Amino acid sequence: FEILMVISPRDWLTDFGHDSFRYPEWISQSMHSCTCWRSADLSFGCRDSDALVDWRLSTELTWCVAKHFLLSHMPEFDLHFLPPAVSVEGTSMLDDNIAFALMAVNASKLDPHPPLRVMLSYMLPYAGLHESRANWRPLFFAKFFQLAANLSTTEQVVGALIRNKEQLMNWTRFQWPAFPGRSDNRLELGPFASGSTPPVVAPFDFAAYGYGSCTGWATFLTSALRAVGVPARQAGSPCWNTATFAGFATENPNVSRCWAAGVGGGPAGGVYLNNHNWVEYWDNQNRAWHFVDVSVDVVSQDTWFCGNYTTGCECSSNAGKAIVDHPVFSVTWSDVGDDIEIDGGEVLDAAALTLTSGESVSPLVWSPRLLSPLGVPVKNVGLRIVNRTEFYRCKSN
Repeated sequence: FEILMVISPRDWLTDFGHDSFRYPEWISQSMHSCTCWRSADLSFGCRDSDALVDWRLSTELTWCVAKHFLLSHMPEFDLHFLPPAVSVEGTSMLDDNIAFALMAVNASKLDPHPPLRVMLSYMLPYAGLHESRANWRPLFFAKFFQLAANLSTTEQVVGALIRNKEQLMNWTRFQWPAFPGRSDNRLELGPFASGSTPPVVAPFDFAAYGYGSCTGWATFLTSALRAVGVPARQAGSPCWNTATFAGFATENPNVSRCWAAGVGGGPAGGVYLNNHNWVEYWDNQNRAWHFVDVSVDVVSQDTWFCGNYTTGCECSSNAGKAIVDHPVFSVTWSDVGDDIEIDGGEVLDAAALTLTSGESVSPLVWSPRLLSPLGVPVKNVGLRIVNRTEFYRCKSN
């Protein structure tokens, strides 16, 4: 799509936010030439005009490659309903997600561009932690893409979003040509509010409540980065190896309570949620995952939970103490068994996650009893994670 950059990305937003908004013509053509289906074995196939498409064999991000990847990796429950599209020609939020991801890629000046494999698993997805589904990508692109439009490194983009906490958190500052609202409105998101997950997890939860804890901040920043073409993911420890929760579950029953957010039938939340979440982004210069804490205004891997990062976190830090039963995970849409070098660790199916005591647990420690309306447990269904414990744990003797 290189020739498309002769047109300003702002032109792609003509009538955005109105019922007359239509995808750019190059997006519409790509959408209408792609047909996908589900086979009897529940796998998905896609065809772009007359050519079969397989995301595993592709070398560039196209509409059909994106749709084939998403259909093949999204949770089963999302296959049955997603919110409507922002354009009358779109069928659902899934179309918007693909359309605006392609716009972000084609508006980006990143050099070098992240590998396709990284883009598919960490820029394209519309969710990560089973947060409520909302159509955030079109709005985030419209608001934030100008911040990243002329930047060549992903670290620069992260810095542009979080600088002075103004860029990301001044929600009403960022508008687009067809913005119909009052220009004098001002809404500052924040501050950091510990103990607000749940209810604040999804990006629009943050916008509605006006504050969030680490999980809400991490999801908001991850979404904003993805919306402007930067691969990013939520990372964190469901239960720090500290204080009354230290040690193994086989020896300390408080470890199980930490993962369960409390005592069954008794106190819940509060001190039992001894967790933290932050953001990892793909550093396109070093071809590696870097991390940044939430509610900060400087891009740095020197954080309160890690200390001075070298080959691992400081031994006295929370992340440096990561061990079995107290791991560090990142959220992924990669497949189990995928490339460790790209993902930064082994990809695990959350459904198989257990403690040393044999207890089945979920990374969603703030929603440990998550069920479908029919009573089916979904706290670790359709959820995959990268084991990042080795990256963060202390390596000193």
